[in-house]
Amino acid sequence: MSVLATRLPRNLKSELEDKYKEYKLNFYRGENKDFPSKLLRDTIEANLAYGSEKEKATNERLVEPLVSLLKSYKGGRESHAHFVAKSLFEEYLAVEELFSDGIQSDVIETLRHQHSKDLQKVVDIVLSHQGVRNKAKLVTALMEKLVYPNPAAYRDLLVRFSSLNHKRYYKLALKASELLEQTKLSELRASIARSLSDLGMHKGEMTIKDSMEDLVSAPLPVEDALISLFDYSDPTVQQKVFETYISRLYQPLLVKDSIQMKFKESGAFALWEFSGGHVDTKNGQGAVLDRKRWGAMAVLKSLESARTAIVAALKDSAQHDSSEGNMMHIALLSAENENNISDNQAQQRMEKLTKILNDTSVANDLRAAGLKVISCIVQRDEARMPMRHSFLWSDEKSCYDEEQILRHVEPPLSALLELDKLKVKGYNEMKYTPSRDRQWHIYTLRNTDNPKMLHRVFFRTIVRQPNAGNKFTSAHIGDTEVGGPTESLSFTSNSILRSLMTAIEELELHAIRTGHSHMYLCILKEQKLLDLIPFSGSAIVDVGQDDATACSLLKSMALKIHELVGAQMHHLSVCQWEVKLKLDCDGPASGTWRVVTTNVTSHTCIVDIYREVEDTESQKLVYHSASSSAGPLHGVTLNNPYQPLSVIDLKRCSARNNRTTYCYDFPLAFETALQKSWQSNGSSVSEGSGNSKSYVKATELVFAEKHGSWGTPIIPMERPAGLNDIGMVAWILEMSTPEFPNGRQIIVVANDITFRAGSFGPREDAFFEAVTNLACERKLPLIYLAANSGARIGIADEVKSCFRVGWSDEGSPERGFQYIYLTEEDYARISSSVIAHKLQMDSGEIRWIIDSVVGKEDGLGVENIHGSAAIASAYSRAYEETFTLTFVTGRTVGIGAYLARLGIRCIQRLDQPIILTGFSALNKLLGREVYSSHMQLGGPKIMATNGVVHLTVSDDLEGVYNILMWLSYVPANIGGPLPITKPLDPPDRPVAYIPENTCDPRAAIRGIDDSQGKWLGGMFDKDSFVETFEGWAKTVVTGRAKLGGIPVGVIAVETQTMMQLIPADPGQLDSHERSVPRAGQVWFPDSATKTAQALLDFNREGLPLFILANWRGFSGGQRDLFEGILQAGSTIVENLRTYNQPAFVYIPMAGELRGGAWVVVDSKINPDRIECYAERTAKGNVLEPQGLIEIKFRSEELQDCMGRLDPELINLKAKLHGAKLGNGSLPDIESLQKSIEARTKQLLPLYTQIAIRFAELHDTSLRMAAKGVIKKVVDWEESRSFFYKRLRRRISEDVLAKEIRGIAGDNFTHQSAVELIKEWYFSQATTGCTEWDDDDAFVAWKDNPENYKGYIQKLRAQKVSQSLSDLADSSSDLEAFSQGLSTLLDKMDPSQRAKLVQEVKKVLG
Repeated sequence: MSVLATRLPRNLKSELEDKYKEYKLNFYRGENKDFPSKLLRDTIEANLAYGSEKEKATNERLVEPLVSLLKSYKGGRESHAHFVAKSLFEEYLAVEELFSDGIQSDVIETLRHQHSKDLQKVVDIVLSHQGVRNKAKLVTALMEKLVYPNPAAYRDLLVRFSSLNHKRYYKLALKASELLEQTKLSELRASIARSLSDLGMHKGEMTIKDSMEDLVSAPLPVEDALISLFDYSDPTVQQKVFETYISRLYQPLLVKDSIQMKFKESGAFALWEFSGGHVDTKNGQGAVLDRKRWGAMAVLKSLESARTAIVAALKDSAQHDSSEGNMMHIALLSAENENNISDNQAQQRMEKLTKILNDTSVANDLRAAGLKVISCIVQRDEARMPMRHSFLWSDEKSCYDEEQILRHVEPPLSALLELDKLKVKGYNEMKYTPSRDRQWHIYTLRNTDNPKMLHRVFFRTIVRQPNAGNKFTSAHIGDTEVGGPTESLSFTSNSILRSLMTAIEELELHAIRTGHSHMYLCILKEQKLLDLIPFSGSAIVDVGQDDATACSLLKSMALKIHELVGAQMHHLSVCQWEVKLKLDCDGPASGTWRVVTTNVTSHTCIVDIYREVEDTESQKLVYHSASSSAGPLHGVTLNNPYQPLSVIDLKRCSARNNRTTYCYDFPLAFETALQKSWQSNGSSVSEGSGNSKSYVKATELVFAEKHGSWGTPIIPMERPAGLNDIGMVAWILEMSTPEFPNGRQIIVVANDITFRAGSFGPREDAFFEAVTNLACERKLPLIYLAANSGARIGIADEVKSCFRVGWSDEGSPERGFQYIYLTEEDYARISSSVIAHKLQMDSGEIRWIIDSVVGKEDGLGVENIHGSAAIASAYSRAYEETFTLTFVTGRTVGIGAYLARLGIRCIQRLDQPIILTGFSALNKLLGREVYSSHMQLGGPKIMATNGVVHLTVSDDLEGVYNILMWLSYVPANIGGPLPITKPLDPPDRPVAYIPENTCDPRAAIRGIDDSQGKWLGGMFDKDSFVETFEGWAKTVVTGRAKLGGIPVGVIAVETQTMMQLIPADPGQLDSHERSVPRAGQVWFPDSATKTAQALLDFNREGLPLFILANWRGFSGGQRDLFEGILQAGSTIVENLRTYNQPAFVYIPMAGELRGGAWVVVDSKINPDRIECYAERTAKGNVLEPQGLIEIKFRSEELQDCMGRLDPELINLKAKLHGAKLGNGSLPDIESLQKSIEARTKQLLPLYTQIAIRFAELHDTSLRMAAKGVIKKVVDWEESRSFFYKRLRRRISEDVLAKEIRGIAGDNFTHQSAVELIKEWYFSQATTGCTEWDDDDAFVAWKDNPENYKGYIQKLRAQKVSQSLSDLADSSSDLEAFSQGLSTLLDKMDPSQRAKLVQEVKKVLG
């Protein structure tokens, strides 16, 4: 009002002030405390009704803030409080939802782009986010006070709160989720009350009975909702509630129609019968060994009536057998005046009930009735879980003692959940947490004496499978529904998946990152074998009833589920999940089965299938492996507690905590990736071999000696995983790949992140060097899996624990010290660890002053860097001698980062950095908090855009799959034949993609989908192109593809302008982010370097080369010259000059090649290897036509051309000439000159176009062919089939030339070898072909070795003859000849030796 007072209409202002004064007066008198919002609104509306439309509009805008305030008070002060709270919640979510799923630096970057014109808004959002903890406290307090009493009013906001996905929000998200569940529980309670009441009677009694059956099988917190209805006012409904509760607890053991109910003043009583045996599943025979037991329930209104009620219940049950195993439930209702019982109050009531149970007479009566277990429930308000305790009779204490492990769960259900197995050795504390929908029971085990010991979390649930028409399902579990029956999933799979998804949500919500979680699911209903088969519409499937069929179905079910949720589970540390289910069928498969799935990595798992079988000796049920190979649980008793974690489990958890895969699990990842590779290849080999085929055989490489170091050889060894005593492991992998079905070998070396954080010490360096040397020696591809913390750092612990300090003043240590020393005793013990000199004190004490600490252990300091230099050299050499590839699967630091670069080819996981120094160390160096994470320094945003990283992947399986993809282009042994496969894409297919104005490089290579979704093929095989360096120097496209199944390297040119983003460095306050445009078809320093690097890589890999040349030239600005454009361009020339494989330069359709760009790719650079071709529409010259006419068709020459060709100008010039000769008048001459100028000006644009067209005619591909700078003009549509034939021919030629040079020696050039092949080819009269350029004919000739076998033999003879001639020329060599011959004969086997001697005799003969 104070703001608006001077601007409001006078009448309105005075009326509002009068009303407010009246309210104020009444408020202080205590008469009416409600704010008069309606009265004030009516006053404003009445005043606004008068006046003109213009005045009304103005006044409405004026009073808008007032009206808004009054609206918020519409429902009174409480309504206003809700309005304010909601607006605060909205503000909180508006900021925090932005940061919920992303990395903070990425979110800020996105915000900066969104609000580039208002950066203050970004600052405000980030500052708000920095106060997230304090804000969360406020929001939580508001939820407690305002939301808790009425959560339904805030439902939409609570859903948003519960979706916040980061550990900083988990308490808030958990609170919101609990409040949401509270609203669902209230709805469920109301729904149950309606369904079980007489309101449904007009539809017949069956309606209530159906509702009861639906409730028994509904996957909802039905038990809690039913307990909250135990005190329902209507006795009929109350009876149905009790019956439903008992049926749900004892399904499927309850004897039908056995429940008897009695109602008394003190409460209600129920009695029923249930079967209490187990199923003997030995040999699949499902005979139930059952004996009837009885159960009783007493629902008490007060504690006072407990004793008499228990006695009465026992009296009623006297008619039944009193053998062991009977069950009693006692439920204590809350009094009518106790709506909100606190935890302490409920606990006190439970303790009083315990005392009554342990009263001597009561306890004796209970024990006599065969009641070993008694369940007690204390009812609380519907928002809180009822308190449940279970008491077991203890013979030692002669009383009923609470079993802690069974707290919170009713005894019949605890048996199904197998809670006894949670008594794991080494843990002394157990915490229980229910899931929000109370279907999962979560137990966290800790060791309070050893806090560092890994926590273990056990999830247990009973899977209830409601019928399709169950009315309690869809309305309530929509939030956790994974979707209806999926085509690819069976009925059972869907049930399991739905439960697992709920558990995964709980894990995410509770932010549990323990390192080891286990899930157990018990399916209640018997399953048919058809339930295990994926939905197939109306088709009737005939399925076998034997063990093998069931085993196969269960395994494929587990694998399919793992495929869907395995990655999430692995991320959340779920290491194993187990399903118990009972199959009901006619064959031997009938009985109880267990499916145990161990998550090894996010995409690989081990599935073990077991039967439940009774052991003949112990008479106990045990796990019995259903497959031929025994699983790890084979023969283990079912109720045995879970075992402590094995060393491998602990190491897997450690690796998972470092967000990578345990090194010994990578061979399994290679196996999984190879299966995927075979499937995508569509090969019959993989299908025919079945699931049992193993594609990978891994043999570990180890030092030949136990304490091996530098110079120790490495040997292959079969040994269990995890026995390594250094932080580096290696294998030779023999793999059956689609390219090499009979097998190829690669060497894999990996850091063990679980051994001293994967750091490099002297032994690790020695091992890495030995493995690298082996790969170079055998010419095998070397794959390095990097996850490390750089060179090892350490100090001598044996010295650290005992050194002393020589103080300047023994009495005043604060005055400083002079030296560090050892006592005589300590020096005698650890003298080898130090270099020290002796000092004798005046007191006679001998001190050994430490000059240097050497240390007992090798690997504390400089020796680690010394070793790092050795492996850097070895890996760099390996790049030149064999195929090297680094996969950054975990953070890689220091020497690890250098190795990633020295091996050149590098794949990086999106969430793992490549760094030289940690961000915190850099911050200390800079003296302020500059960098916030390792990813900021060396994440893919840096490394994938600067040329260090070729490919980025999201997880380890994708990384391994990309390694295999890369290897599919590489020979089995470097220098060997290319891995040529049968083409899936016909080589003679025309190129369907037709460039319009410019040539899209990726469409030209791999094809493109048109607007109708039809694929238009490019030059190379469909789906074969793998692009590398995608994020770096985007004006050039590089990668590997296949042409008719032949692997090739491809370099193409981007025609669009690309933006290069140069990030700001937080370490430099004056730096800022820059976005630099890079024109297409131009080489810049980075794109020229990328081209040169790709050429080097392709050449080392032995790949034929295709350059789709479409460059206008090099960028030659000042900055480009400063950044090294000349050096990069020169490197392209050098790498093409030394290229040793067939190379094709093709100017594609709508492409052009000019000036300096032509120079660096011309065939003259390497005439033996490079062939140049151009498409019919391609262009090439020194300059572009516009530039050429500026020099060679200047304005004067254009005017001469007009004067020569234009009739009007010819006529005007003739008249002017005549006028000048005939002494015409000056005005006539000037008029003619003006006419000529006007005509020239009019024609100039047209003749400029003519000149450009004339210049363009010098650029054509036909002129290029005529001048011999290209080999041939190749039409675009036919380019694929032409180059396929040409490539096959060039490869055949190369293979034969290589063989010739291998015989003749390296002095024999490639060109000489080709000339020799040409001579052999034409000398074959049988070929019937004299055309050297007929590629098909040459390949056919080469494919028949008989055509040149004789020539090769002759060449070998010439080589030996030449060697012997050279021998004869040297007398000293001739003297050594007999000795050399003798050595040769000794090495040969007897039959070969005899043959050689015979041949020599013939010659001498």
